[in-house]
Amino acid sequence: MSARRSLLIALFVSLVLNGVLVGSYIGHRLMGEERQAMHGMTKQLLKDEPNELAEPMRQVLELHRGDMAKAYRELRKAKREMGVLLKQEQITEGDISNGFAAIRQADDHLKAVSHEVLATILARLPPEQRVKFALRELGRMQKKPPKPQKPGSPPKRDDKPSH
Repeated sequence: MSARRSLLIALFVSLVLNGVLVGSYIGHRLMGEERQAMHGMTKQLLKDEPNELAEPMRQVLELHRGDMAKAYRELRKAKREMGVLLKQEQITEGDISNGFAAIRQADDHLKAVSHEVLATILARLPPEQRVKFALRELGRMQKKPPKPQKPGSPPKRDDKPSH
């Protein structure tokens, strides 16, 4: 009886573990991308911030999590629909253009929601933190303006002559 009982316990544990694994897989497939995207963005935004600034920023991100997740789902849906559209036998240029327009619209909406969240976060930071944050996160602000030319000197060329 002891062997039979051990086998039943092992079978039960195996079923429970398989249930957990299947449940996690399904959960990841249904909501994983959004959660990972949101977590990644939160982690990226807060990684270099001191704790006294990171906590208010985290709270703002939590408040807007639903809006951002919805915008992300819309983008993912538009991309999926475009994939289905492209697999059809008969397709017109207008159908493809409409598919790309839907992706653009969803992407623009996601960017708008993200920018609203960033605006809320940046407005709450002290100016020196705001600049540091912007320089780090919005890479285009890191580019230095070109150095002024001396009067009468020819403009410098970056390209090398080809031989």
